[in-house]
Amino acid sequence: MRRPCAAFTLAELLVSIAVLTVLLLIASRMINSAANIATIGYRRMDAESQVRPVFERMAGDFAQMIKRTDVDYYVKSDVNNELGNDRLAFFGNSPGYYPSSGSQSPVSLISYRINTSSSSSSFNRMERMSKGLVWTGVSPINTPVLFGLQAIVTNWPAATDSSLPDFDYELIGPQIFRFEYFYLLKTGLISDNPGAQGMQDVSAISVVVAAIDEKSRLLLSEPQVTTLIGRLKDFDRSKSRSDLAASWQSTLDETRDMPRTILSGVRIYQRYFNLLPLR
Repeated sequence: MRRPCAAFTLAELLVSIAVLTVLLLIASRMINSAANIATIGYRRMDAESQVRPVFERMAGDFAQMIKRTDVDYYVKSDVNNELGNDRLAFFGNSPGYYPSSGSQSPVSLISYRINTSSSSSSFNRMERMSKGLVWTGVSPINTPVLFGLQAIVTNWPAATDSSLPDFDYELIGPQIFRFEYFYLLKTGLISDNPGAQGMQDVSAISVVVAAIDEKSRLLLSEPQVTTLIGRLKDFDRSKSRSDLAASWQSTLDETRDMPRTILSGVRIYQRYFNLLPLR
């Protein structure tokens, strides 16, 4: 007498295949989710690796700022609204790039800007200038340390015009495309005007920047970057907009004409830099 052969029925095989398919789908979704989380983390770390050294450099420059009533500044004020990306230039004791000849002074001209020259490789990217100055009368070629109002805009136009080139500019934030700042006054008010005594009335400067990771930026055209710059609004004292970071994030969340996968690569950072007392 032959013994019957043990085997699966067709229905059992179909059920097994269906269960296996479901398990594979669940596993693939978990892997994709983990990959997306890792990608977002890498994007965040990439942006932070760009912004952190910029903020550290700013902290050092602001700490070395020369705050005297007879020294010029090029900053945002009621007579200089700085629409769009801001510009900032001042004298300080930070190390600079000095000319090869002449007696070097301890003073440098410091400037921060987002380059607006479409012919430049730094277009829509943050630059910093640290121009070492010589003493007055030691060089017939190089512009020396100068005092008085309008000294910066008159003698170093590239420090106040974001489209002009200068060999002492360096690309400090290749992923930073938006730059805005405002003041915390000694009275406790938030303003875009430093006050009657200029920088002497300022307790701290609040800087807000928007950065995008390198891979996401490659997917954006420069006109699209320029469009984003225009949508991230300036500081508005009438709206008490001290938290620009939240305002900019809301703008990004409401943007529908650009892929979300790209906009998710934009990171916004805000930091207050305390200024040292007058010296």
